[in-house]
Amino acid sequence: MRKYGAFIATTVLFFIAEIGDKTQVATIVLGAQYTSVVAVTLGTTLGMMVANVPVVLLGGKLMQKLPLDLARYIASAVFIILGVVALLW
Repeated sequence: MRKYGAFIATTVLFFIAEIGDKTQVATIVLGAQYTSVVAVTLGTTLGMMVANVPVVLLGGKLMQKLPLDLARYIASAVFIILGVVALLW
């Protein structure tokens, strides 16, 4: 189980976090517009990979130089700032 821990944790977390977000809404619209489920699925999956793979690679490099606790504080601060901006916008 430990061998697949990161994969399972990421899959579950992304599934929960992405329910009802703008990407899923866009996918619903594309699914309604185009009849090919395979093409829409492949296109949206490829699009998410293009957006996420560089971030994962950068995160891996960054974590080699940055203590985990500091990264958590920075991530928390960014989320708080984005939340406040979203509330005020």
